[in-house]
Amino acid sequence: MKKAAIKIILFCLFWGNFSCKNEIKEPKPVDATISFLEQNTIDFPFIGHGVQWSAYPHADSEDAEWGFLMTDEKWEELYRRLDYVNPHIIRVIDSAGWRYYKGLDKKGNPIIDYNSQEVATLYKLLDYCQKNNITVLFGEWGAPDFGREDKNIPYIQLANDDRWISMISGFLQHLIIDKKYTCITYYNLVNEPNGYWASTDGDWDQWKNGYLKLAAKFKETGLDKYVQLAGPDAVVQWNHPTHPKKAIDWVYSTVSELDSVTASYDIHIYADQHLVRTGNLERFLLPMAKAAQDQKKPFILGELGMKYTGELKEENTKRGQADPYAGADDSSMFVYDYFYGVDMADATVQSMLAGFGSAIAWDLDDAMHTVGDLGDKTQLKKWGMWNILGKELTGDIKELTPRPWSYTWTLLCNLLPPGSSIIKGTDLPEDDKIRYVAAKHEDNFTAIVVNQSKEEKKYYLKTDISIAEKTVFLYEYSENNRPVNASGFPTMTKVLTDKIDDQGVYIEVKPNSVVFVSTIVVK
Repeated sequence: MKKAAIKIILFCLFWGNFSCKNEIKEPKPVDATISFLEQNTIDFPFIGHGVQWSAYPHADSEDAEWGFLMTDEKWEELYRRLDYVNPHIIRVIDSAGWRYYKGLDKKGNPIIDYNSQEVATLYKLLDYCQKNNITVLFGEWGAPDFGREDKNIPYIQLANDDRWISMISGFLQHLIIDKKYTCITYYNLVNEPNGYWASTDGDWDQWKNGYLKLAAKFKETGLDKYVQLAGPDAVVQWNHPTHPKKAIDWVYSTVSELDSVTASYDIHIYADQHLVRTGNLERFLLPMAKAAQDQKKPFILGELGMKYTGELKEENTKRGQADPYAGADDSSMFVYDYFYGVDMADATVQSMLAGFGSAIAWDLDDAMHTVGDLGDKTQLKKWGMWNILGKELTGDIKELTPRPWSYTWTLLCNLLPPGSSIIKGTDLPEDDKIRYVAAKHEDNFTAIVVNQSKEEKKYYLKTDISIAEKTVFLYEYSENNRPVNASGFPTMTKVLTDKIDDQGVYIEVKPNSVVFVSTIVVK
């Protein structure tokens, strides 16, 4: 017998089940099979997930409250991190007074200056978005003179003030036409205008009038070829204490009355643990998505975060008060905790199942905002993936380390490209602790399973979508297994050897964890 043949026989005997003959693998005991069939594609435009990123108003110039801390080196580090996160949409909400508005002249006309350090700092943010083809949802927090009380001065305090409408249009022309930031796609007029904290103070008629004026100004100036309105940007859990119009009706009225000038619908939601962990967030969001379904326009969660209730709320407050740099009234101290990453992923999966085409996480970085945006270093809004100025502001270099929830958010951005078809799964027995969804993009496939229960789950994942013999990767976010690269961002857990379109890919989903199965490799 030839030596080569002997080697082959010995190799096959040694490896046993991994022998040279084609064996049919014995099925493993599982809780269920989850099937993702192309016929169960949900019909809505998907534009990808992203983050809220502001241009550091307390550290953007020599005159800023903290000085000019946002150096070129800081921006380069942010760019490097965002390359890993790979957001497909970024919400940039700014203030005219932070950048280009210098008050009123004696005739009550705005004094404008685009040649400032503050405007140049905003360019740094937009440079990254333009270079990487990231959709920007741009806007301002509110009317530029909101909160000023001298009745003898004709301050700009209303959303429908023609002076502000012209200011917005002028700045957008500067950014889009002059500076070529064509990444600016959507515009928000007033953050959360239904709130009592907004410059509109929940006044629908004022906001609607300003919205229509701005749409007309875009058309008049030709800006409508580049940027269009997104609205209503309402925060939908809280109703104004005095205005009769409910938060949810801001959404329905925008669809019914303002659709002709609206390119994208958007809302904010800060969910509690009960709404998310029981699967009820999907049911809450579904009627809004259905109301806009016929328009075939992206519906965006313009801000998504978690606000816990009960004992968790008390613990969050306790931690915030104990942290010398946290604004306890507006921080989510659980961004340091593993479970926040599960909850944010769960909320996003449910939003996709409801028909929302994007979720924008609040927010990227603790260094962006303080309570009331007064620049108090002891009142940081701690919601971020990190604090890029952690060493400078707190003296703690660990604040620069990517926090646990950045792991799942990075995977949600990387594995779900814009233009994906979102697919509901079938066959799994009803379980309010389990969520699952899939996405097809060109010749790639991704499935996500969230397990909010206290028990490990074992499934086969199957699909009728051909993935052309592509390699399938598993990414796991569990308490004791979430592998990272040298920069602290996710890498694959393992390569799966089964074929997802045959018997199915076998996965084990640990308690309170998230598993991503994808043909896309995250580098």
